[in-house]
Amino acid sequence: MHLLSTYTSYQLITKDINKSIDRIEQQPTVDRETQYYLANITKVKSIDDFVKNDRLFKYAMKAYGLEDMAYAKAFMVKALKEGVTDPDSFANKLTDKRYAAFVSAFNFAANGANATIYNKAQQLVTGNYALQVQIGASQTGLAYYQSETSYYVTNISKVKSIDDLMGNSRLLTYAMAAFGLDAETEPAATVRAMLEGGVSDPNSPANKLTDKSYANFVSAFDFAQYGDQTTTRDAVQQAVPQGYVAGTGLKLVEPSAEYIKGEADYYAANISKAKSIDDLMADKRLLTFAMASYGLDASTETPLQISTMLAGGVSDPNSPANKLTDKRYANFVTAFNFAQYGDQTTSRDEVLKDTPKIYTTGSTLGLIPPNADAIKSETAYYLANVTNVKSIDDLMANSRLYNYALSAYGLDPATESKDLIRSVLAGGVRDADSVANKMANKAYAGLATAFNFEQYGEAATTINAAQQPTVDKYMRQTLEEDAGKTNEGVRLALYFNRKAPDITSWYDVLADTALASVVRTALGLPDSFATADIDKQAQLFEQKLDLSDFTDPVKLNKFLTRFTSMYEINNPTSPAVTSISVLFAKPVTSGISTDLMMAMQKLKF
Repeated sequence: MHLLSTYTSYQLITKDINKSIDRIEQQPTVDRETQYYLANITKVKSIDDFVKNDRLFKYAMKAYGLEDMAYAKAFMVKALKEGVTDPDSFANKLTDKRYAAFVSAFNFAANGANATIYNKAQQLVTGNYALQVQIGASQTGLAYYQSETSYYVTNISKVKSIDDLMGNSRLLTYAMAAFGLDAETEPAATVRAMLEGGVSDPNSPANKLTDKSYANFVSAFDFAQYGDQTTTRDAVQQAVPQGYVAGTGLKLVEPSAEYIKGEADYYAANISKAKSIDDLMADKRLLTFAMASYGLDASTETPLQISTMLAGGVSDPNSPANKLTDKRYANFVTAFNFAQYGDQTTSRDEVLKDTPKIYTTGSTLGLIPPNADAIKSETAYYLANVTNVKSIDDLMANSRLYNYALSAYGLDPATESKDLIRSVLAGGVRDADSVANKMANKAYAGLATAFNFEQYGEAATTINAAQQPTVDKYMRQTLEEDAGKTNEGVRLALYFNRKAPDITSWYDVLADTALASVVRTALGLPDSFATADIDKQAQLFEQKLDLSDFTDPVKLNKFLTRFTSMYEINNPTSPAVTSISVLFAKPVTSGISTDLMMAMQKLKF
């Protein structure tokens, strides 16, 4: 039978590598094993599950070129248990990096039961989201800002004139702070003059100032133009709280508009049915809403504590709520004052109007951190939909997913430039000079790592190293093995082609006998050269070859063309080649003439 040369065989396979792999996939045994693997790997929840399923374990081991070690389960269990997070872990300390790659793919040590389903856009993001909520809720001053905002949104509509605003120092302080002004240091006469002058006249006191803080403040509270309707406008009702919270420097997570509306609608439809403390306590969703409006978390307060506070009311200065230094309970009980108003309590404006207004505003601004139910609801929506996201455009088109994702990295969706976020995601993180990597705030790199469309394309939100990437590795491994059955040189060339982009030093090559064999063959060095001093081997390789060529497909192909040609001379697959070797009938080493070997040593490839 006439065999194809090493060079020809290699070129036929690599000319269309995807088609070559397709042929491998269609082999009945490969197809059967792959179907079994994909159908069962996601059911594996522990290292024990993994190694006890011999069929799955062997498939995975072969995918990472470790098929010969599939019997050494105790060895592999140790590697898997220690993971790869610690540089001194068992897998990381092994010279052969295939073990670390395997453990990284099946990372039970870091991801536990989620190891075989873990995806950064899924599990990592949702974990970060919950963490960011926790961080936001624990920030110093949050309770104060909640309280001041609640007071503002429930009282600002009562302000009908400049006198009303100037007469309420708490409201004035809040309003001015939203525009970077300090009511305590600004003279009252100056504030009044600014407000009375309005902003319609270019020469008004506010407009004449270079600093536009006053002009912005007066533009919102433009009594000169809008009179007693001034405080009903969005510029006062919505923009001022937004400006105030932005000025606090807090990093907050806001629930989605859909979640806020759902809770507000439920509250509006059901709160009037609560005629007693027991009724309110019996409806967890209503109670959670009501307490959250006043900065309290129903899930962390005991039922006895809540009922005691409500029963005590606020009429008595010594009631449980009034005796607390923290006034959040007093504010909550003042609104839900069953002790004073009985079954009419929930028909009052404080309950029907003020409380939902406080909740909606506070939640929208992130001052009311998402509670456990909110996190669960937002996360359920996120996980149900993020796998449908196949591109940057898909992510940015769904505001609820987009907001969740940014919030998970401490980035405020309301203030982050979408153009910047698009650039961050488009650039990815593989290039050290990408937009994400050059940003001082590493949250951007974190976001780009999770939503790595640049590297994984449409698979970014679904890719898991234990699933399709392992199958892909299995197919490539099988392709190489099949090629090696007829020509070991083709297998070596395919292997080198796959590993070349990850080679960072000549010691990486020397640590891998297959890679080292390819380089020695391409350089015409005898096998005995492998016994030389390791540093001298590395030095010679460096003199003859440029390591960076292996990351250039054209130069890599040129190198492997030389390798396959040299391998063919050393290991002829046809009589014609054998005859040619007779031409080198001087003293030879591994089939190469001494003169030829010496000549090649003078070349720099």
